[in-house]
This record gives sequence, structure tokens and C-alpha cells, in this order.
Amino acid sequence: MYLLGFFANWVYPDREVAQFLEISQDTRVLKMERLRGTLKGPFVYFFSFFHPRIGLTGREDFSGSLYDILENQYSTRVKVSKEQISACAADSLLAEKLRMKQGQPVLKRKRLVYDPGQRPVEFNVGYYRGDSFIYTIESEREL
Repeated sequence: MYLLGFFANWVYPDREVAQFLEISQDTRVLKMERLRGTLKGPFVYFFSFFHPRIGLTGREDFSGSLYDILENQYSTRVKVSKEQISACAADSLLAEKLRMKQGQPVLKRKRLVYDPGQRPVEFNVGYYRGDSFIYTIESEREL
């Protein structure tokens, strides 16, 4: 998997992001957009918002593991991730980013990430091309 595109800037969060991060909407946060894929093209477009206490600048080398950067450079460990998965149709932005037709199926994954103290770290949304991702869930029942 390759990092095909990256953009980071400081923004004011919308209500949903501010509520999750437990901050005011007039507190700027780092928004990071990443496009990942293979040599054949992109298959996932992510955007993330990070709690300001972490100290990210947006100038880090994000070509590797985000969570390794958080732990090794910012002493922020990630412990819990809560995810919601749904399907949607690609709008014009997603169609452009993922090189697909508008209206084609996209898998949307919203991830809320917490540190060991249950403090919010990252609000992340990923949009995956419907033809390039399989989500497998294994469940085991106690007997």
C-alpha cells in the first residue's frame, strides 16, 4: 500500500468532531487527508481530525504508520477504536479522489480512537472503493 496523496491543515471542527474531541468549535484542530492505494490506483480516502493536546504539526512524515508516529514522537498510545461501517454512493469529491464514477458504491468507515485513559485522540472517516475492500468479521460464542 502506498501513500498517493497527503494534505494537512488547521481547521475549526464541525459540531460532531468537536463533541467527540471534547473541545469547543472555536478551537482549531489538525485535519489530515490521506489517499492510499497501489500502483494500480487509489482505493481509500481518509480524513482525520486530531485532538490539539497531541501536538501534531502536519509536517510529520506520514508515509508510514500513523499510530507509530503518535506513540514514538508524541507519547500518545492508542488503545480503543470504535467503528461504524456503512455503505454510500460516491459523491463528486469521492469519485474524483478514488477515480471512480459518481454514484458507485463506497464503503464508509467512521472510527473514533481513544488513548488508554479513554481520552479522544482521533476522529477518522475512511471511504473505500466498493470493488477493492472486503471486511471480514469473526465471531466466537462461549459454549
